[in-house]
Amino acid sequence: MGNESGEWIMHGMKWDNPDCIHSVDEAIKYINELGFLPLFKNDIDGFSLEERTVPEYWWSDDPEIDPWMWRAIIARRHDIVYGKFFDKKAGFISKKWLPVFANYRRDGYDFDALYDDGKAPNKHKKIMANFMENNADSEIYSNELKNRLDLVRMEKRDLMVQ
Repeated sequence: MGNESGEWIMHGMKWDNPDCIHSVDEAIKYINELGFLPLFKNDIDGFSLEERTVPEYWWSDDPEIDPWMWRAIIARRHDIVYGKFFDKKAGFISKKWLPVFANYRRDGYDFDALYDDGKAPNKHKKIMANFMENNADSEIYSNELKNRLDLVRMEKRDLMVQ
């Protein structure tokens, strides 16, 4: 999605294009085939869910055709994770590729070594401890997790220090 002259532009394709993704199940299949996929257009042409779908169907509130609604449906199914993985932009990573992606992002470190070497902040340590203590398979929205761990106040304090 780009902002051109103050107007938001969705990039995509026509419904009858053979490369068009028409349903959440097709999106899941495509993401699992690739391993990971950004939600919106980026520097790699054609490498986003946005560019593989019909622009007019976004934000239609119809879960059958609305890619914006698909992201929540996909996340609830637990075989693909959704989050801000791509330069703080949203996207999907298949469970098969998640360990590879995490290792790449950690530069080969496991989390404890990353933290011990000062390459992960204390708030990340608190998040990891929460999941270790409270069942790693449990689900929680990020805003709830921030409140539970008092990370909102921690982030504000960190901003004031800078």
